Amino acid sequence: MKNKIQSEESKIKIALEYGNNIIATLREPFLVLDKRLRVISANQAFYATFGVTEKDTVGQLLISLGDGQWNISKLLLLLKEIIPKKMIVKDYEVEHKFEHIGQRFMSLNACQITVPKKIVKMIVVVVAAAAAEEEEEEEEEEEEEEEEELILMAIEDITERKRTQEILEASEKRYRGVFDTAQDGLLIVNKAKGDILNANPAVQGLLGYSLEEFLKLKLWEIGVTKDYKDFHEEVLKIEKGGAIHYEKIELETEKGLSLNVEVFLTNKIGTIQCNIRDITGRMKLEAESSKRLKELETYYRVCMGREERVVELKKEVDTLKKELGK
Repeated sequence: MKNKIQSEESKIKIALEYGNNIIATLREPFLVLDKRLRVISANQAFYATFGVTEKDTVGQLLISLGDGQWNISKLLLLLKEIIPKKMIVKDYEVEHKFEHIGQRFMSLNACQITVPKKIVKMIVVVVAAAAAEEEEEEEEEEEEEEEEELILMAIEDITERKRTQEILEASEKRYRGVFDTAQDGLLIVNKAKGDILNANPAVQGLLGYSLEEFLKLKLWEIGVTKDYKDFHEEVLKIEKGGAIHYEKIELETEKGLSLNVEVFLTNKIGTIQCNIRDITGRMKLEAESSKRLKELETYYRVCMGREERVVELKKEVDTLKKELGK
């Protein structure tokens, strides 16, 4: 019987060593807690990240670690509910000012696990005063092995990710403001398929399509390119040069009206930004200016012709005066 017990304990120790080695290699801090939120074990990443030692961590209540840096009421309440409610916590975010690393965002994943108390005793580091008590319990557990519920908790520092996300959100907000208030019509187009992904109010007013209608169209269906083949060829040019400028394209509005526009296609990650500028007024002004210029040129030629005729007449008069004088 004794040999059997020793054999079982040997297998358990091997399994625990295997598990501990896996936990030790985790890059993220990792804790094993009992139902009272007392630390059963922690990996090296936890000690390094939070500036604590194994001596000051194992056997201590989570709330007392690092001068109370884990005394976070919402977190403690959540952890206390894991065992009785058999909960699984996924990506629970905590923002807190930790003693050694300052203000950080942490993402926590935790779950409940039930293991024999014999295994818990093998992995827990206890104070000397508790050793005698554990020896007395061993004989009772040989007859009927009791189980203990533990909490496994993985901790990921997501501070940089959150900061990057905040920067991106602020940038997106600024871009959205520019996008929505731009006087030029703006379309965001899928680079692979040519689907229109977004359209600002200016282009909706310019071409007469609602946002919902734009989202059902391809770029060539509003006349910017001829077809998919032409669109694909233009995408290749944009990826090489960064942008394409069409000085004049004739588009058709939703009501079938012809509209002269200037178009810029700009390369973006996974998309193309299409700027559409109405040049109807500019073309009308240019036409009027051209007409006026021709009129001035005609007037100039007429005036020059008259001037030349006046000079010729003056010469003729002078010639007649000379002849009469003779």
